[in-house]
Amino acid sequence: SEFKKQIEELNGKVARDSKILKARDENVKKLYSKFKVLFDKRSKLQENITEIEKDIYKLDEKSRGIETQMNMISLDVAKYKAEFAGLEEEFVQYKDVKIIKKPLDELKKEIRAFERMRQNIGSVNMKALEIYESVEEKYNSLLDEKKKLEGEKEEILKMMKEIEEKKIELFMNTFREINEKFEELFAQIYTKDEKVYLEIENKDNPFEGGVNIKARITGRKYLDIISLSGGEQTLTALAFIFAIQEYAPASFYILDEVDAALDKHNSEKVARLVRKYSGNAQYIVISHNDGIISEADNLYGVTMNEDKISKVVSLKI
Repeated sequence: SEFKKQIEELNGKVARDSKILKARDENVKKLYSKFKVLFDKRSKLQENITEIEKDIYKLDEKSRGIETQMNMISLDVAKYKAEFAGLEEEFVQYKDVKIIKKPLDELKKEIRAFERMRQNIGSVNMKALEIYESVEEKYNSLLDEKKKLEGEKEEILKMMKEIEEKKIELFMNTFREINEKFEELFAQIYTKDEKVYLEIENKDNPFEGGVNIKARITGRKYLDIISLSGGEQTLTALAFIFAIQEYAPASFYILDEVDAALDKHNSEKVARLVRKYSGNAQYIVISHNDGIISEADNLYGVTMNEDKISKVVSLKI
């Protein structure tokens, strides 16, 4: 009974294994059919690879041929470059020669004419070369001297330009300072809203023009000093002189009847200005105005007697 039971189990197992084996046989058949398809495909691919390898071989052959041609061309290029360099070196001696575009017959005709001209010149002066060398040496010396002079000229022109620029700069600085002092002194002389200023005629180049004085005494309009009255001109000019005095003081000043056009009030103003600046400089004033005379330190009068002899009278105040 155990054997039977065992046989039944084994038969069942055999049946199961047979079933599995059958399924595997079917799978093997399927795989074999797929493998056959793949094998056929591989054969075709192998044939394609073979064809491609043949093409590659042909291309390699063609590439080697092209490389050989390129090497030959490189050799030809090197050869032509060497020949071209030789021709350039040979052409150096003709580089300054002017190319004449004329027919050959005409050129030959001109050559014959030049040869006849050379024969007509006659024998050559053998000392001409020595004379030429002497003249050339002198000419080169003059050229060197010319270059040296041109260099010195440039340096001088540069220096002149620098001096001119410095001169303009100094002038403008002086002009601005004197103008400021002029405006201050003018304001001291006049007690109202009078104003004055200096004006350069040529602002681009101050030395090619003059300097104008513009003053506003009455009204709102600035007038040139020529348009002012005699007294106003005198006061304005004196203010300008004293402005220069403040900028660059001198040792002494001589004023000859500067108060001739002034009334007593304005004369006293001038006298006070002179008194103010007399501490730093000596002022000699010629005047008949008692407003000026009253502010003096020393008086000198000149008289003439009956015999027409001048006599100087002095008085220390």
